[in-house]
Amino acid sequence: MKITPREENGISVFVLEGRIDSEGAVDLDLALQTAVSEGNYKLILEMANVRYLNSSGLRTLADILTQCRDNGGDLRLVSLNPKVQRVFQIIGFDKFFNIYDTMDEATQGL
Repeated sequence: MKITPREENGISVFVLEGRIDSEGAVDLDLALQTAVSEGNYKLILEMANVRYLNSSGLRTLADILTQCRDNGGDLRLVSLNPKVQRVFQIIGFDKFFNIYDTMDEATQGL
């Protein structure tokens, strides 16, 4: 899994590529926990190039979402691959996460 972080108008953006499997979830958790521990509670994950997401990845995302919202922020997801988006729909996570088609949409109001 490749994780490319950047800052955009006070928002921590992470561009993700590859598979969020057990190993990828550990890398993602480390990157996101680091951001949160530094007080960054406004996070956006650009996921157009994520082709696979398992339960470890979902657990990581849910944990970070909770931490962000508990601190007045949010974790927003952008450009989900149709397969990954279907996973969110099947397990009902699309009702908890804010999912957007474009980065512009995701940054509005954050």
